[in-house]
Parts: sequence; C-alpha cells; structure tokens
Amino acid sequence: MTTKRAIILAAGKGTRMTSYASASPKALLEFNGEALLTRQMQSFTEAGITEFILVAGYLYDRMRDYAATSRHNIRLLYNPFFSVCNSIGSLWFARDYLDESVFITNGDTFFEKSIFAQLESNPNSYIFGIDKSKKLDADYCVSCVGDEIVDMGKDIPKDEVAAEYIGIALMRKQGIERFRELLENYILFENYNLWWEDLFTGMIAKRERISFEDVTGKTWFEIDEPRDYRKYQRLFK
Repeated sequence: MTTKRAIILAAGKGTRMTSYASASPKALLEFNGEALLTRQMQSFTEAGITEFILVAGYLYDRMRDYAATSRHNIRLLYNPFFSVCNSIGSLWFARDYLDESVFITNGDTFFEKSIFAQLESNPNSYIFGIDKSKKLDADYCVSCVGDEIVDMGKDIPKDEVAAEYIGIALMRKQGIERFRELLENYILFENYNLWWEDLFTGMIAKRERISFEDVTGKTWFEIDEPRDYRKYQRLFK
C-alpha cells in the first residue's frame, strides 16, 4: 500500500441518529465494545495506512478525549462551523493535508481492508468506491459509462443509476493539486452547504476523468439511521 494517509470527516451532528448519538458523536457509537471510528481505523491500519487526519466538530471535547487515548496516529482538526456547513467545509479545514495521495471518507463508515487495496490498484487520479449490487436501493447514486463515472448524486433518474457510492474515494498525488484548487475555489465563493463529493460534479461537467472500483460482494456500511446501527451490530459479535 503506497498511500499512507486517510482523511476522516466526522464533524457533523448526525441529526437522524439523535436517539443514539445525542451525547456522543456518531463516529464514537460502539459496536461490541469498540467505537465505529476505532474499527474503521483498524481496518485502514491493517491495509497499511499509518496517518489519520480527523476533522471533528459536534461534541468536540469527546473526540479530543478519544484521539488523546487512541492507539492510532491521529492528527485532530476542529471545524467550528459544523452546524452551518456541510462536509466540504470540514475538508477545507484539512486542506493542508491534500498534498499527497490520500483516502477520504466520513466517520460513520466501515470498509473491509481489501477495499482499500482494490481502490489503490486503479492507476487513475480519482477513484471512487461503488457497489453495483446496491443500485436498486442506492442512496448516493452514480451513473457510469465504461470505466468512468459520468454523473453522481441523490437525484439521478432511476434508469440511469449504475451503483451506489460507498462513501470512500482515493485521490492520487498526480491529481491532488487540481482537487485542492477546486476545493478552495468552492469555499471562496461560499459554497458551504455542499457535500465534499459535489466537487466532482463540476469536474464531470468539464469531462475530467473520474474512475471507480466496484466492490460488490465486499463488506462495507454507513450509519445514517438507527436501523443501520441495529443492523450492523451483528458484524462484530
């Protein structure tokens, strides 16, 4: 694994999870005694990732205490505007770490370690993880032509949906300067309410190549609602 860094965005409040996360950031919800964030970073570590850039906001003191005692190599950043911006704002606070190849994901996700190696096996500059087996009930959708993503978002017509985006992407060093420049321009023009992935819709419109890896059959999940939390508990028993 040549990529050694992961940026984890975990500043949001997780309003759909208030029944479980009112006193804890969603990333610190426990799965059989260990925080989801711990399990996520352990999977990264087993794949060869050695540095974690963690952006926190909601209940920052809890995340600070967690990072201080973690066995992982965490650099903790604070997004004080977490209540008025979306994940693009959190990524902006991590912009100084967009200087080498890096995985980017959110703090409410989990991926088996083979997924990281699969994304890295792709030589292109921007690689998104997708799951074609989830196309019928996809939340964040992608449309593909050949080996490229040609549209992505939550409002793609159903007959154009090819897969579900699984919540992780790899930005390679050869494309990272372009990506960082685009991020800074979006913030300059006050596009605070976007998901960080929305940067790529503009790139797609300019016919820039956005690649993907289909991880069908591999284990991954995202915790959006209480039923997700209950459902995926069984994976760690």
